[in-house]
Amino acid sequence: MKFGTNVYKFTQYGEDLAGTVEFIKTAEDLGFHHVRFLDHVVGIIAERHGGIMQTPYTSQSYIHEVFTFMAYLAGQTKRIRFVTGVLILPQRPTLLVAKQAAEVDILSGGRLTLGVGVGYNPIEFRAMGGNFADRGQVFEEQVEVLRLLWTKEDVTYKGRFHDIQDSCLAPLPVQRPIPLWFGFGRRITPIPPDKVLRRAGRLADGCLPQWLPGDPAARIALGKIHAAAREAGRNPDDLTVEMSIYADGKDKAELIDEVKRTRDFGAHQIHIRWDGLKSVKENIEAIKRFREVMDAF
Repeated sequence: MKFGTNVYKFTQYGEDLAGTVEFIKTAEDLGFHHVRFLDHVVGIIAERHGGIMQTPYTSQSYIHEVFTFMAYLAGQTKRIRFVTGVLILPQRPTLLVAKQAAEVDILSGGRLTLGVGVGYNPIEFRAMGGNFADRGQVFEEQVEVLRLLWTKEDVTYKGRFHDIQDSCLAPLPVQRPIPLWFGFGRRITPIPPDKVLRRAGRLADGCLPQWLPGDPAARIALGKIHAAAREAGRNPDDLTVEMSIYADGKDKAELIDEVKRTRDFGAHQIHIRWDGLKSVKENIEAIKRFREVMDAF
């Protein structure tokens, strides 16, 4: 069982870059497999937009630009993998994403997993010049284009949203292609529409769902992903599933039991998170304590 953690709640702690780096390096020293990073380019002044008030990330959140930050961390670490959780792919230019991701993969020695999603915030899409209404169709074409750019030295592609002729990336990434994991759902609505589940089954290398193992609807949703994979001629067992465990208020025995239930549900990796911690120091102490749970697996 592989375990990851994240810096999601670090958005609340202000400009403590040194503390964030210490947290990530400590996670590496403790044997965590990966760390997940947010992607939001602009912060929304949420109180002025009642329809988007449910977003936890606003103009008050400190969020580093994800590719720049991972490139910086590549020189600060040696083993821990970097996972975007998730990059809002349709609001970014595809070829620029391909180039930035390839560069991070090179600088880190092949330690990048690009977690991608279609996004939920129309205000941010509008600010970045993206098309919110067509984001699902844009996303699917982007996935195809990214894999071509990461593996081929001569790319020509004509689609609805891309027109590439006799072009390539140089240098190519270490991983060819970089793994693409699809994030979907939100804590308030963890089960996404069927078309999202089918897309993951057809196209994803891995999944980053928001559901929990005790939810019967999650079992049905995972079955739909696997069915779509088989229909596309893929082996469902090749699709990595990473699920989250919320560790607040749970002792070692409770966490071990939850890891077992999550593993038995079908998760290959577990992403551990705490919502109630108040500082970088508390997060560092929390991952140190969680090492005892990791040692049981």
